[in-house]
Amino acid sequence: MGKRKRKKRHQRPIVIQQQAPKEKEPRWKAVATRSLAALSVLGLVLALLPLYPTLSINEDYSFDKVFPYNTSFSVTNEGFWPIADISVTCGADFTMRPWTNDPANKSSMKLHTQDSEYKDVAKLLTYKHRLTLPCNHNAVANGHQIDPGASLHILVKYRLAGTDFKQSKDFELKTVAGWGGQSFWQYK
Repeated sequence: MGKRKRKKRHQRPIVIQQQAPKEKEPRWKAVATRSLAALSVLGLVLALLPLYPTLSINEDYSFDKVFPYNTSFSVTNEGFWPIADISVTCGADFTMRPWTNDPANKSSMKLHTQDSEYKDVAKLLTYKHRLTLPCNHNAVANGHQIDPGASLHILVKYRLAGTDFKQSKDFELKTVAGWGGQSFWQYK
């Protein structure tokens, strides 16, 4: 029998490449990268801040120029994000004088009144729109004269539109004497 020649297979040599060791990034470059990332996040937060709703309160209408307790108030949404499901609670602390101006009649009383919560006063309040509050703080005095220094507490509850995130804003107002003994409301 004949000898068969075996063909040798030619094997390719396996080449192992060594990776050059990575050069460490300079420290100043890492600090600069992190600082830039932090500034970017801070800039984003500051850019979105005007969207967050804030309420401001203003005297709306005065039904009696001499008697400030006949004044109604309105709130304005100062943020771009609309608010929804607005509820209001009103309370007043005041000293009521007697019906007559008779100096012999010195009866007066300190009173606190609280209205129950007015739910769903408005469904939506958008940017720069105004809402008159349903606080009937004139009814608490029933026509009696009230000493200066009375206070009015208004609590407005709402949620950010499109979310379940609920907020509230508490407004404190007090009366101060103006020209000629006339009283007016001032935000504390």
